[in-house]
Amino acid sequence: MTFTLGKFFPKKPFNEPSLDLSNPLWKEIEGGYKGSPCDASVILRRLEKTQTIQELDIVYKELWDELHHQGDVGLASYYAVPHLVRIAKQNKLIDYNVLSLVSLIEIQRHKSDNPKMPKALDTDYKRAIVELGELTQCVMHQNWDLTLSSAVLTAIAISKGQIKLANVILNLDSEDVIDEFLDMY
Repeated sequence: MTFTLGKFFPKKPFNEPSLDLSNPLWKEIEGGYKGSPCDASVILRRLEKTQTIQELDIVYKELWDELHHQGDVGLASYYAVPHLVRIAKQNKLIDYNVLSLVSLIEIQRHKSDNPKMPKALDTDYKRAIVELGELTQCVMHQNWDLTLSSAVLTAIAISKGQIKLANVILNLDSEDVIDEFLDMY
């Protein structure tokens, strides 16, 4: 006989508007690892203080690890999106990380096995998704490798509501995958 703790101790519904980074509720919500709380506010506060692309890579590695895991995202992932976009705009440090991570969270949000986004977050989240598309203009002057190209095109598709197309573009992130795709079509 197996017991599921959720049946005995059901989770309280979570429906808060955008969370300030000092809000203690961050400690209660799940990130990419189902069943594990993820206080993304700590990492997001470090991201706010980041001043170089090198520091950015280190902080984003942790955000990637905490907010997404094998197709899973959680409420902390959704609540992080407006902050990720705001911080990127504020610090003017925009690279593939913010574009791809926010895009991936939005793609995974539409999968049935991930939690529904709280209605109270809807306005701030959707505004951040539109602003994600605007962030792509900040990297137009940079040299684009395949990773940045995929991230920019994915973010534009996401900001226009083209979730399936964005998912395809995001997965065309290596020359081998592109060659395989072109061989099929």
